[in-house]
Amino acid sequence: MKRLERRPELVALGSVAIGIVLVLAKLVVGVLTGSLGILSEAAHSFLDLAASGFTLVAVRTSRKPADSEHPYGHGRTENLAAFAEGLLLLMTAAFIAFEAIRRLAAGGSVVNPAGYAFALLVATVAIEAGRAAVLRRVGRLASSEAMLADATNRLADVLATLGVIAGLIGVRLGLSWADSVAALLVAGIIARAAGLLAWRSGDILIDRAPAGAEEQLRDAIQKVDGVREVRSVRVRRSGPNLIGDASIATGRMLSVEAASALVEDVKGRAGSVLPGLDLAVAVEGQKQGADLVERIHAAAARNGGVRDLHNVTVEREADGSLHLTMHAKLPVDQTLAQASRTSRALERSIRSELPEATRIDIHLEPMEPDVVPGQDVTARNEQLATRMREVVESHPEVQRMVDVELSDREHRLYAHVVAEVAGEISLEHAHEIESELEEMIRREIPDVHEVVTRVTA
Repeated sequence: MKRLERRPELVALGSVAIGIVLVLAKLVVGVLTGSLGILSEAAHSFLDLAASGFTLVAVRTSRKPADSEHPYGHGRTENLAAFAEGLLLLMTAAFIAFEAIRRLAAGGSVVNPAGYAFALLVATVAIEAGRAAVLRRVGRLASSEAMLADATNRLADVLATLGVIAGLIGVRLGLSWADSVAALLVAGIIARAAGLLAWRSGDILIDRAPAGAEEQLRDAIQKVDGVREVRSVRVRRSGPNLIGDASIATGRMLSVEAASALVEDVKGRAGSVLPGLDLAVAVEGQKQGADLVERIHAAAARNGGVRDLHNVTVEREADGSLHLTMHAKLPVDQTLAQASRTSRALERSIRSELPEATRIDIHLEPMEPDVVPGQDVTARNEQLATRMREVVESHPEVQRMVDVELSDREHRLYAHVVAEVAGEISLEHAHEIESELEEMIRREIPDVHEVVTRVTA
């Protein structure tokens, strides 16, 4: 059994071989006995054989990898095979029902309920039940719609064969019409199974979403950090696989790298609730009217000439209008005329985002070089570093001096200081402490050209 579970194609091929034997056996016995029930079963098995052939082809084809002509793979081959199988069975049911009604209208027909006919039918029940069990188990393990459809047909065969047995028993008891009634019963069973099979496969072919899949996916994505809104979710089945797409909204100023990381987080969370899902994720920015600073940064991001925007201040005047100030960094090799054009373009972009802004002041700065030559000279200036530690630790809110480093850049001294403060204070207050420390160091140690402080909890 384990070998069969690993080889869906082997199981499908074995099903075809068994189908050939059953068709031949039922056809011979049906002709010898004149039983419409057995002949209808032979016709049923013949179309089942064709359906099993579809299953074999579908299983082989659906496992092929995606290519340029089939970018989503070949999984729907199985759904198409299952749909075709359902249509064939419906045709079989219609033919059997027609012939049964014709015989009943003619007053029945001569049927020989021979013992070998019963032996064949009992053997058919056992074989079909075994086939159904194997196909269903392997179909579930391989997520094969075609094999599950074939398993459904085998169960229908079992019920239909039991009906034929009942019809032959009725003939033995002198009820000449029992065989035709049994054939009608077979037709009804086949039609019901075929209808359900065609309906389910047709749903998949027209992209009907698996029940509850979209809701599960939406809930999972919404819980991912950084996702502000799940705007749309779609899921469809393709053979053993699920294919979907989702559109999510996040902060407008999310960087490309952060957006890529967010997409991977979304795919990981989606895969945990819907294993095997191939999900495409579209990321969009969400406009939040109250966040004016973010809207200004978003407007600047649309202007490719601005490399960095900082120190953005939004001042609301008494009349409700806005006065905006900011610092914009531009490439260092630009002329003032080029920088002025970039600044005017930035201002237009901001005004389109915030029409209520009556004044916009943009302070232009050159970008620093990517790499600045420097040297750690802390060890050479130990006394200066010690003095700096004393200055920092004299601040009433500094709990501990964590680190200090002195750098020499083109014969100018730069200080980098890290100090520990209480973690309960606000970020705004922490920034005030950093500014106070920088001012204290510059006042007490004027030899330092620039001071960068950082407070941490």
